[in-house]
Amino acid sequence: MGRLVFGFVLLGIALFLRVGAATVRSDSAATRPVSGILRLLSWAAVVIGVITILGSTTVVINAGEVGVRHAFGTVDSKPLLAGIRFVSPWSSVERFSTREEQWPAAGAQVEEIEALSSEQMGMHVEVSIRWQIDPQQAPRIYTEIGAEDQIRGAVLNAIRKGVRDGMVQYSINDIAKRTQIANTMEALTDSALVTQPRAGGAEFRIAQVTAFFLRDLQPPAQVVQAINNKIAQEQQVETERHRVEVARLQAEQQRLLNTTLTPEALMRQYLEVLRDMKTSNNLVILVPTQGGVPILNIGDLRRNLHQQ
Repeated sequence: MGRLVFGFVLLGIALFLRVGAATVRSDSAATRPVSGILRLLSWAAVVIGVITILGSTTVVINAGEVGVRHAFGTVDSKPLLAGIRFVSPWSSVERFSTREEQWPAAGAQVEEIEALSSEQMGMHVEVSIRWQIDPQQAPRIYTEIGAEDQIRGAVLNAIRKGVRDGMVQYSINDIAKRTQIANTMEALTDSALVTQPRAGGAEFRIAQVTAFFLRDLQPPAQVVQAINNKIAQEQQVETERHRVEVARLQAEQQRLLNTTLTPEALMRQYLEVLRDMKTSNNLVILVPTQGGVPILNIGDLRRNLHQQ
């Protein structure tokens, strides 16, 4: 709109210069050079004015953007997609990014969302999402929501609502189900981005969640301490149970030894060894007597006999 006004101002200046040139030229021959300069300036003003007016009828929508044309309180329902677009010179164009947006933005402080579990226990949740608007919905979004700052505010409110509504469906014991919790929060956040205008009309989507990340999920400090204490107690009980089991096995082994290692059993094993030695090259024999178990080395005995 400003360029249109500026163009008409230049055309007015050109007309004023043309009238002035005609007036100066009619006065005397000496003022004819001044008249020529005024005529030249008027033509320059006309050219610049016409270019400015024509320029006000075209807009360039960059890649990754969508434009919404509006004028005198009326919003055009047809979005302006990327490229050179012709619009009425009295219109204004609002631009929106159609690229994926990230929350929180790079370098921004991470927001800890306070949510309640199914036991009404306070949880600290950190999430990040990527979202994107539909270019075809841009005129409706501008009419109902506003500019990009208002859109980001609406998306942030949907994130908080989706996180809190999702967390309340799970208990403290479900903290390990991070993927399931994240999927529930993502679905609820995405559904919260569909809104119904108060003035009536069909529902429309503010944005689409393209990715959802559950970065951190922490219960209250006292719950963490209680969980750690419980784990330590369970480990202690398991260690004690293992020690008792080892002692029982050792006692059982000792009992079996005391039961099986009788003189009769030892003599039976000794006789079996002697029977096996008939086909063996082993030259050492154990000879049990009442005084002990002497070792009879047949090899040394043969050697001594040969020497004698």
